[in-house]
Formats: sequence, C-alpha cells, structure tokens
Amino acid sequence: MLDSLAERFLEDEALSEGLTDQQAHELVDWLISIAQELGEPAYVPQLQQIGREIAKISRDYGVPVETLIELVEMAWEDPDAPPGPMMRA
Repeated sequence: MLDSLAERFLEDEALSEGLTDQQAHELVDWLISIAQELGEPAYVPQLQQIGREIAKISRDYGVPVETLIELVEMAWEDPDAPPGPMMRA
C-alpha cells in the first residue's frame, strides 16, 4: 500500500511545482504519513488538494512548507487536548 500511495503523490506534479527538492520531499513525505495514518485510500484526493494548496501558498508567498504544514496540523488538533508546546504562554 505504501508504494501505491507514494506513486500517487509523486505523480502529482502540482505538489512539487515551484518548490525546492527538499520542500517537495518534505511535503510528499508528510502527505504519505497522513494517508498511512488514515488508512483509507479514499482520502488521497483530498490530501493531494491540501498538498497543492500548501505548494501554491509556499510558491506564491514564500512561506516555508514546514510552516504551512505546522499550521495545518494546528488546525487539525483536538480542541479539547491540552495545549502543545507552541501554544503555551
């Protein structure tokens, strides 16, 4: 399953367009890890769309991919969970 997931993400040129090799690698690795956690191939198109948007914002506005991934992960956090290290005052 990992190979087929990797192939689907790697074939999507919009996920790497305008990014450095390192940024594209980080984005694709992150998307693959999320897809593996979900364990449901039906979510791959939505993850590809999220990845395309991250790549577009990074490319158009110069925001590092790592920062955008962190923002998405913060948005996905459980609101009832205790604050993580970034959220502590």
